[in-house]
Amino acid sequence: AGGTVLGPDPSRTFSCPMSNASVAWAAKDVFNPAAVVRDGAVHLLVRAEDEIGACAGTSRLGLATSTDGIHFTLRDAPVLYPDHDRWEVYEWPGGLEDPRIVEHPDGGYVCLYTAFDGSKARLMTATSADLIQWEKHGPAFALTPYADRWSKSASIVTELSDGRLAAAEVDGRYHMYWGEGWCFGATSTDLIRWT
Repeated sequence: AGGTVLGPDPSRTFSCPMSNASVAWAAKDVFNPAAVVRDGAVHLLVRAEDEIGACAGTSRLGLATSTDGIHFTLRDAPVLYPDHDRWEVYEWPGGLEDPRIVEHPDGGYVCLYTAFDGSKARLMTATSADLIQWEKHGPAFALTPYADRWSKSASIVTELSDGRLAAAEVDGRYHMYWGEGWCFGATSTDLIRWT
């Protein structure tokens, strides 16, 4: 009969690098999930917002897990968030939004997400072996004319492989549909840098 499987939770706090203070990072909203099955459990990478900041809330990406696909538990701290790193110029003060996740054919995960600096949304990439520890790789279209193009949407083409959906390699390249208002195509040889 429907219902909410995950909602705002002001009890989830972490030490925010932007404010140097403890922040209730999921107090305002929890939404826009990306799902993947790992070790027999459903994992949601979710966008969560606090209630402070110049953008009416900073977004971070949290991880929620369920063994039945209905009852989810959100980790205490976000797994991807604006930090003191080389991507600060893209991610502060708005944060990380709208995750899209796919399994890498060789293992691990690739996440496309939106970095919002308060005025422009850009498509970014990150990778993880376990969905908890992530390595940010920066703009998906780095060193191309599309690196600064506004985008909050992207989807990597997948195929069913050994009972899981993994990124599909076609003629030596991976393929992605992306854009906002218009749908564009892009290709990559490593799932990190796109053309």
